[in-house]
Amino acid sequence: MTGARVEELRGDDPRQLGQYRLLGRLGSGGMGRVYLGRTRGGRLVAVKTLLAEGVVGETDRRRFAREVALAQRVTSVYTAQVLDADATADRPWMAIEYIAAPSLAELVRAKGVLQASAVRWVAAGTAEALVTLHRMGIVHRDVKPQNILLPLAGPRLIDFGISHASDLTRTQLTLGTIAFTSPEQARGEESTAAADVYSLGATLFHLAVGRPPYPEDGDTLRLLSRVQRGDLDLGGLPKELTPLIRPCLAAEPAARPEPAAVLEQFTASISGLPNSPSGNRWLPPRWTELIGAYESQGRRFQETGAREAEAPTVDQRTSAVPPPDPTRVLPEERERRADRAQAAQAARAAQAAMAAALAAQEEALRRARASGTPPTGRTGAARSGPARTPAARTPAARTPAARTPAARTSPPRTPPARTPPAPAPAPSGGGGGRSGGGWFGIFLLALVAFFFYQANTDDGSGSSGSGSSSSRSTYGSTYTPPPTPTPDAEDRSFRSVDSGDCLTAFDDGYDSWSTGTPQTVSCSAANAYLRVTSATEGIDFADCPSGNGRGYWYHSGSRYDFATTLCVERQFRKGQCFVAKRSGDTITSSRTLNLWNCDATKVPKGYNTVLQITGYYKAEKSYPAGYCSRGRDDRNVYWTYEVDGGRNVLCTTAV
Repeated sequence: MTGARVEELRGDDPRQLGQYRLLGRLGSGGMGRVYLGRTRGGRLVAVKTLLAEGVVGETDRRRFAREVALAQRVTSVYTAQVLDADATADRPWMAIEYIAAPSLAELVRAKGVLQASAVRWVAAGTAEALVTLHRMGIVHRDVKPQNILLPLAGPRLIDFGISHASDLTRTQLTLGTIAFTSPEQARGEESTAAADVYSLGATLFHLAVGRPPYPEDGDTLRLLSRVQRGDLDLGGLPKELTPLIRPCLAAEPAARPEPAAVLEQFTASISGLPNSPSGNRWLPPRWTELIGAYESQGRRFQETGAREAEAPTVDQRTSAVPPPDPTRVLPEERERRADRAQAAQAARAAQAAMAAALAAQEEALRRARASGTPPTGRTGAARSGPARTPAARTPAARTPAARTPAARTSPPRTPPARTPPAPAPAPSGGGGGRSGGGWFGIFLLALVAFFFYQANTDDGSGSSGSGSSSSRSTYGSTYTPPPTPTPDAEDRSFRSVDSGDCLTAFDDGYDSWSTGTPQTVSCSAANAYLRVTSATEGIDFADCPSGNGRGYWYHSGSRYDFATTLCVERQFRKGQCFVAKRSGDTITSSRTLNLWNCDATKVPKGYNTVLQITGYYKAEKSYPAGYCSRGRDDRNVYWTYEVDGGRNVLCTTAV
């Protein structure tokens, strides 16, 4: 089938990293390996870890920790969201949003090149991702078709920060990487944001032409020399794309446009076309068909979980499943089974004897009717022994007291042992009486054997040996255990949330959340206002991180056993607003978890200002005057908020 290839886990692969159960391999690189993982709530993630034999070295651990720190700072709809990480684990790992989509490299290889309008659409989304990275001081250093995934919602740049954490050297460069590397990178010089612009231009050329912007001869060293000199071959580039792509491929970094200018240019180039954010509008059917196959596979993974991913590979290479090993039985269980088998055998013998007795009695009745003589042992006149007294059927024997509630709630009474009546003396009148009395004795023996069988089928756990019933009957009264408590719909909605999920809820300004229960949504969605940093069972918000944009959401549960605590962090975006209290040029209090209408004329009691986010940047050691200003003529008053645990900073102004 068409879709992402997921290889089976091998002997050196872990089965679990953090809270994520690993289902298979997604890929391997020079330093790391990426697995398909699954959370306890069923969400799929890509889990990256270091490749290391034995103990992870301190140098590699520091590099990985730096990569994690870089990746966690990035929030953009055009990048893959980092959900969780542990750089201090024995095997450091990082969980990233799993994107069920092919890379640009696979799309070009399998489905051919793109038309100019589609290239511009891909370029705009990728350029916006780079603008976000560069604003935070991150240089990607490895922009290439393999590192750009393309769902229908738009391109997603992955593996940002990897090259920063482990700088490329000539020995690490591969043919696929060299072809999209800037000249200064190929020469071993310092890489800047301009290097990413060059790699973007080379990637877009590949989309439009189907090859890198260099002659293809398969010689790695010769290609490296050409890249170092900037010796391009731009043959086949459509004329309408030349003004967009050619400036990005300037040999000198200073001659290349700024990333923001690239974004503005690509956005302007599609502004006259019908506005649609979906790839269905821009991409050819042959591309959307492959993208749709990946999305369908992702849904199957989500629905079937490990059942499909645990196959040898997802590309349909299957083999016969070996038969299971014999089930081993504990000695105690073996003894119980032997007892039950013996009791069953006795019961079968008793049933056979009972059937024979009934058949003999029927035969005796048939013969008696034929001869006109009633059989002995069947009529009151022929029976011997003590006569029944009338007292046995008096109303006093069935008094209402026997059915009082008190009698029902008391412990069950054990009935006196049933002693069979003494056998009657053989009547005179032939052998029929002996026959009837003998078969009656057999009938009683069969009945005793049957009760013996019923007693032995109880395994001592209160359920029958067959497992078909969980209640026990004692002389007409049935004990039913109380039902096991089950979570209600609200409990389940909280329990379904995992660490790394994004929610549509926000602080409504009135000491409550905007939704009664958490509603999950893609972290790239415009209404993803909160990200869950941890989800734990029980009420335990003391460990939730605090600070601007951080808080907790706990659910007490229909029972205490079903309580849940979510630690949450606000997803900030430029243009959003929240309420605050202002005194002159000082903000005395604010609600950074709040989302408020920027045009609102009313605010909650205790607040008097609406602040709008004008910028979202990497945090600095200090913020000089004019840090947030948008120009020399900007006379607005700005306030900064360090958020995301001090990693980033907001610029805000009153509206």
